[in-house]
Amino acid sequence: MSSDTNIQRAKDHDNLTETEKKHVPVIEAPSEVKAGEPFDVKVTVGAIPHVMEEDHYIKWIELHLNGNLVGRKELQASEGKAEAIFTAVGTEDMISAREIRNCTIHGFGVCGICGTKSAIVNLRAVESCNVHGLWEDLKGIEIISSTVTDGKKCTWGPQL
Repeated sequence: MSSDTNIQRAKDHDNLTETEKKHVPVIEAPSEVKAGEPFDVKVTVGAIPHVMEEDHYIKWIELHLNGNLVGRKELQASEGKAEAIFTAVGTEDMISAREIRNCTIHGFGVCGICGTKSAIVNLRAVESCNVHGLWEDLKGIEIISSTVTDGKKCTWGPQL
């Protein structure tokens, strides 16, 4: 598993440098998913595809969901593409934990009409380039609870 030491990130996603364009992981995933239902996440290294040559290639790609490792794909220079597809599953526990951390009185992301709960969590992709080291990027996704409770509307703090 990757460590956070010396991980590089895009400084400005709207104005990527040439090196960032070739190294920052691109995460393709649904913007919202239902808890308990598997979903696919594609991670491609770079908005401009990274080279895969013997002297310069991506060694591996990892995907984390809400801090938990989903998977890691080891790559070889001969593979031709620096990408991986992972299957992830959001859980009710991710929603509950976020609800408790954000507001123990009013709840978090609870729909006032149907009582459905949700939470925004991060997908985190990390890749290792044999020349330029570790790179990461994040993408927030909403996990929607598959359970419905009595509706209530949070009247405190930011709304989802």
